[in-house]
Amino acid sequence: MRPRIVVLAVGVLTLGVAFGCRPSDVLSVPAPDGVVASSALQNQNGAESALNGAKLQLFDGADGSLSDGVLGNTGLLSDEFTFSGFSDLGSYANVDARMTAASRGFAEPGDAPWVKLLQARSALALALPLLEKYEPASGRSKVGEAYALLGYAELLIAESYCAGTPLDGLVPGGGVQYGTPLTTDSLLGLAQAHFDSAVAAATGSDSVVGLASVGLGRTLMDRGQYGAAAMAVAGVPISFVYAATLEQSNTTAPFIENLYAQAIQNNFNAAFNIADGEGINGLNFISAHDPRLAIDSSMLTADGGTWYLPAKFEANLSSIPLATGVEAGLIVAEAALQTSASTWLADVNALRAAGPSTYLGLDSALVPLADPGTDSGRVSLMFRERAFWLFGTGTRLGDLRRLVRQYGRDQSTVFPSGPYANGNNPFLPVPVPHYGADVDLTLPTPAGGVTITNPSYKGCLASTTVA
Repeated sequence: MRPRIVVLAVGVLTLGVAFGCRPSDVLSVPAPDGVVASSALQNQNGAESALNGAKLQLFDGADGSLSDGVLGNTGLLSDEFTFSGFSDLGSYANVDARMTAASRGFAEPGDAPWVKLLQARSALALALPLLEKYEPASGRSKVGEAYALLGYAELLIAESYCAGTPLDGLVPGGGVQYGTPLTTDSLLGLAQAHFDSAVAAATGSDSVVGLASVGLGRTLMDRGQYGAAAMAVAGVPISFVYAATLEQSNTTAPFIENLYAQAIQNNFNAAFNIADGEGINGLNFISAHDPRLAIDSSMLTADGGTWYLPAKFEANLSSIPLATGVEAGLIVAEAALQTSASTWLADVNALRAAGPSTYLGLDSALVPLADPGTDSGRVSLMFRERAFWLFGTGTRLGDLRRLVRQYGRDQSTVFPSGPYANGNNPFLPVPVPHYGADVDLTLPTPAGGVTITNPSYKGCLASTTVA
């Protein structure tokens, strides 16, 4: 078991990103929603308020609206989503076409979720010592939940962005201790330690144990530690779901919405559509007619075309799964793939037999799969299974990067490539005739309207073409 790591207030203290306003330092950004004055936090209610505010900030960064969430931005960069509502929003077309660097003199779409995830991480780190101090024995699992969500903030940054994020800290008594830019594996290592701490502190809550275990397993998979990943999730039942629950909009109160809720309520965002065979290599998410991705096609996009909504999200548009027992089963299966084709196939088919009823509420199991007969075919099938089971939950970009990094595939055979179908749209300020080669989101730069205060910050440490 790794030692628990407590970082007393780390987060976005390096950069300020201005959206539609003058560049500003993030030190001047208001505290996350729900975080109150420090004097009011010194009790159990205050500690729990700090945790709840940090959770909303994290969920908004993970599953937020078109411009503000990792879910939408990474889905756009991968083969899950495509963008057709150009107007004056050419930066989204750039991400869709795998050209993520700031290019139009304002912040790129990926800047906003990066800032929110780091702000959430800062708020969680502030909440942790309060929970440790004030939470009674009956609520100690909240400490584990805070550690787990801290790990998810780090994990999502590592999976979604190029290397180079620094984690700064507040110095007791005032001031900032600037961090150094981290490699992707260093950030994953920190997430792993926090998930370990979460597992240790999660006693008494099956929900927190499941969240921490799946997060730990996902992180270990990202680091290529397959056997350890399978062990981490071995006790998670297939029915387990931990949802990132966001507030629905209304006319009288502030709101946080996810991508799907906004798309239904506002046709502007309906331009963010499910892709189908995008860029030669993309999966056929629509035309496969896979029951795991049943689609509501009754609505229109902003330009009058068909807009596709995954039906699995319609029942509760305020919730998107952050961790599930299905993901745990997929981790176990992929770990088995490294050593035994027969065990791997049995694991995949066991999930296809039990998952539809327990996770999706379907009446019948999926048809069992046959062994493709080659290592390459098995890997492709494994990642196709992951894509359809986990569609729209923020895992696809990390999976495509793993195919390049861990399975030795060339990015041009994994990511959308070739001619970019919408590249000559008349609303684009500059034509985008072909897909680029980016495999992750870029970090904010001064060209995007950012003030840099950390002297060690360099933006991306490596090219955005490096998985």
